[in-house]
Amino acid sequence: MFSIAGNHLTEALKTAAQAAAARSPLQALTHIRVEGEAGSSVLTFTGSDGYVTAIATVPASIGPDDVDVCVPADKLQAIAGMAAAAVVFSKKDAKVVARAGSCRVTVPTIPGASFPSPNIEGEPIAEFDAPGLTTMIPTVAFAIAGQKVHDKPFLRNLWLESDGSAIHAVGCDGFMLAANCLPIECEKFGVPVTSEGASLLAAVGADHFQIYQSHLVGSRAGVRVICNRPPPKYFEWRRLFPVPDQFVTFSRDDLLKVCPLHKVFDNNGVIRFEQDGDLCAVTISDTVQAVDADIELRGRGYESHLEGSFDGTQLLRLLGQVKTEQVSLSWAGEKSGACLLQDGSWRGVLAPLRA
Repeated sequence: MFSIAGNHLTEALKTAAQAAAARSPLQALTHIRVEGEAGSSVLTFTGSDGYVTAIATVPASIGPDDVDVCVPADKLQAIAGMAAAAVVFSKKDAKVVARAGSCRVTVPTIPGASFPSPNIEGEPIAEFDAPGLTTMIPTVAFAIAGQKVHDKPFLRNLWLESDGSAIHAVGCDGFMLAANCLPIECEKFGVPVTSEGASLLAAVGADHFQIYQSHLVGSRAGVRVICNRPPPKYFEWRRLFPVPDQFVTFSRDDLLKVCPLHKVFDNNGVIRFEQDGDLCAVTISDTVQAVDADIELRGRGYESHLEGSFDGTQLLRLLGQVKTEQVSLSWAGEKSGACLLQDGSWRGVLAPLRA
């Protein structure tokens, strides 16, 4: 069938196996499809969970016949884990035999034709190169709603949008929002991406993108990720950003010394801020224990008065994206409401907890 260097097998599975389903009523989705033409010098490994498909192309020696077979993903990963310099695969009835060094592994297979392939129709709505997009995804993806914590399915997706002059990435769970942008000119579009698809695009470092009516495709040399598009629904996310006229500025280090204590001293993880002039009292407490700290402000608006409680975990996730020495919380109006944090092109919004 084929022989392949151990490092190339590991490289291919590092991409394809991330998309394979751990469990599925469709057996093929727990497998990796391996394809190649006799005499060719490249082999394609494809993994899919039915929503996200990852394809990796790596060097290999194929022959004397074409290869098109589905091998269980966990078995292939175990073979790659033997760290052999080269692995030789041969066919034996409905099985393949993999020889890795002194080991021989026999694995059941199913025909490659049983593997469901994504059906991409039409021409791309937009196509562009964006080398920095996948490094930007993690700066907002943490704000996406979890699968079991929100009744609005569209908030479980990352939102990618082009306004013609920049590409925006947005994540929101209804309580906090994170957005970042990359100045790239391309056709206007708006497309949701599942959190799993966004994670895989970031993991493989895709730098070329194609937006289709029903799919998003991200690729780089030797790797292609195809994401089925969820229903194209999202909210007017720009309206969540306040137009601030009030602000207070903290030392980032001062906040990071106090705020993580919410994990230990309050089961609900609430952090309360109450400003008094140039000092801000930070309180973390439950009925039996408490942390009280007075933090000196590094700056403030003339009439600014910060008073409110925030979810500690959400606040720390947003603070993790601000790399400057000083952090400003800004808001609109006399009474502090949703607070804006910013660092360069990245912006985050955190809503206060209701009393």
